[in-house]
Amino acid sequence: MRFMYFSEGETLDGESYQVRCKELVEQAIHAEKWGFDSFGVSEQHYAIGGISTSCPEVLFGYLFSLTKTLRFAHAITLMPKSVNHALRIASRTAVQDILSDGRIELGIGRGNTTLALRAFGVDLDQSRAEVHEGIQVLKKAFTEDPFMFYGEHYKVPPRSLIPKPIQSPHPPMYMAATSPESHTMAAGLGIGVFSWSNYMGYEPLAESIAAYNKAADAEEADGNYVDRRRVGALLQAYCAESDEVAREEAGPGNVKWLQIALDGYPRLAKVAESYAYMAKVQEVSEKATNLEYFQESSGSAVFGSPESCIRSIEKLRDCGVDTLALRIDSVPHDKIMKSIEMFGRYVIPHFKSPQNFMRPPEDVMADIREMREEAKKAGVYNQPGEAV
Repeated sequence: MRFMYFSEGETLDGESYQVRCKELVEQAIHAEKWGFDSFGVSEQHYAIGGISTSCPEVLFGYLFSLTKTLRFAHAITLMPKSVNHALRIASRTAVQDILSDGRIELGIGRGNTTLALRAFGVDLDQSRAEVHEGIQVLKKAFTEDPFMFYGEHYKVPPRSLIPKPIQSPHPPMYMAATSPESHTMAAGLGIGVFSWSNYMGYEPLAESIAAYNKAADAEEADGNYVDRRRVGALLQAYCAESDEVAREEAGPGNVKWLQIALDGYPRLAKVAESYAYMAKVQEVSEKATNLEYFQESSGSAVFGSPESCIRSIEKLRDCGVDTLALRIDSVPHDKIMKSIEMFGRYVIPHFKSPQNFMRPPEDVMADIREMREEAKKAGVYNQPGEAV
């Protein structure tokens, strides 16, 4: 199980974007200290509600020399052609991979807010096809020398990407997906998948990941390579001393963010047929902002005490998730730093090194006595002088 500290640099009412950006740097360094595998941000433009991560590539470049083990995940780079041309993504990803010593990851999506998509003049009916072709261009640019691509949206003559990334065969690539169909599409493109903004529950999440794995198995059976290094999920996250403290400290902020996020999906569903599936979110929009459903049943939260967080992660693992993008945001800087430490101190070690926890002495002695009795029955004698 891998753990990503995910943030959108949410800036609270009355706070400074300048200060928030500096805080985000501190938080990423703090996450490395407490055992997080990666730091991920989404590419967000013209967002209402404080979201401020418009240029992940600049933020990451600043952090490369300030960190040693932390990986950096573009989660998610917007790939409609009018926002980011695939060749520009390939070039800057390769340079980032070199400067980070192979610590860059590339998540891809087509966007989920009309605020950004319309600002860039994205054709919503064409964006899925643009992303589909763009991913193929990226893979060719990373792995073929020279490469070429001729499709409906991209027509690239024979060219050689200079410089090239250092990870083989390329940096981990995955696609944001919210429906079983888009999970299957990711497998067909030979890349990993992140279940994004799923509030329907654990069962639909498991079905989507099962659809991905089935399609990936079929691709591999046909001799095609599938980059299955990341099968992840985006979760709202907060860890505190108890469920009550978590709800008090982070409940209002998470509910506010959820209301803003969920409000945008039905809008997209109305303006483009390829986004129609997002209307399903309306079925759970009221439940998703109910803290009890959000925490226990939505399949989109790792929230509460360390014990509650561990239970949620175990459910996600059972669904087939191997990478958790924990969105710790929507609260002040000191609370984010505290939650990062709580995850690193009590939750991450449970999955990374469970044998390394201090056990109560009375539990250890009870096990020793039981083993001694078993040894006696088996005819094995105690060591001289050892008390039973």
